[in-house]
Amino acid sequence: MQRETRLIVKPFKLHLESAGWIVENIHGNQYQAGLPDLYICHARYSPRWVECKVMIGNTVSLTPAQKIKFPKLASHNVPIFVIAADDLRGEVNYSKRVRLYKKLFDEPNVWFTFNKKQHMLLK
Repeated sequence: MQRETRLIVKPFKLHLESAGWIVENIHGNQYQAGLPDLYICHARYSPRWVECKVMIGNTVSLTPAQKIKFPKLASHNVPIFVIAADDLRGEVNYSKRVRLYKKLFDEPNVWFTFNKKQHMLLK
C-alpha cells in the first residue's frame, strides 16, 4: 500500500463517508493519468475532486501527468481541492481531518504557480 493512501486517502475517505459523501477512488492506469485521487458528491453540495498528498514542508509534489491535467481541468471550472497533511490516521489526528474537511467549502485551493523545483503551492 502506498504511503499516501495509508496516511491520507483512507482516513480522509472514512471521514467524508461519515459526513454523508459518496466517495469514489480514482485509479490511474496506462490509459488514464493525472486525475485527482477522489471524486466526491453529496446530496446538498456540488461534486468535488480531491487530491490527497503527504505534506513535505509547505509544499506537495504533483506527478508529471497532474502538472498537465490539473491546469486543463481548472480552466474548465473543475473544482480540485488538495488535502495535504503528514498523517490523518487515528483519533489523535481528528482535528486535522476536520480542518481539512472544512477546506472543501472554500474556493478550490489549487493554484498553478510553480517554483523552480516544480512543487505546487497551497493557498
